[in-house]
Amino acid sequence: MKLYLHPASPNCVTVLMTAAYLGVRLETQMVDLFRGEQMNPDYLAINPNGTVPTLCDGDFVLWECNAINQYLAAKAPGNSLWPSDERTRADIARWQFWAICQWLPSLQPYVFENLFKRLKGLGAPDPAVLQSAAEKFNRFALVLDRHLAGREFLVGKSLTLADITAVSYLMYAELARFPLVLLSQKVAAV
Repeated sequence: MKLYLHPASPNCVTVLMTAAYLGVRLETQMVDLFRGEQMNPDYLAINPNGTVPTLCDGDFVLWECNAINQYLAAKAPGNSLWPSDERTRADIARWQFWAICQWLPSLQPYVFENLFKRLKGLGAPDPAVLQSAAEKFNRFALVLDRHLAGREFLVGKSLTLADITAVSYLMYAELARFPLVLLSQKVAAV
């Protein structure tokens, strides 16, 4: 199987984490997002979105990190990441969708304002954008924190794809200055 990726993409890192956990070997092909390689016609032919990651397994092409992770885990039956029980899978999928639709977008403004703008020379972080981001971040961080109270994993008693999806952007926690310490203080005060 061949994975098209960029190492700075948290979505690609989730696939690499899943493959490593499962012991699945992947051939990798770098797609340089900073040079616009994702918009090359050859790449757009396999991923019309022009995003990474993309997995090619023979003639089967799959994009979107959660779909790729579910596919990889399903190919390795008996693992905790994507157990065979339908209710457990539905619960894992719920948290994956939540992470992609709620949690990760609440982190993206921090990545752009505190990291990407600096790397691209686009000026200082915009305090108004960060203030707005903080409201959304706090809302969804509290959902996550309350759900994790008294438990180690999002679903069940072992690592699942839900956990891998939810932590993907935390690779930028320090560089993007996510307000994780402030959140823990607010939760302690509640």
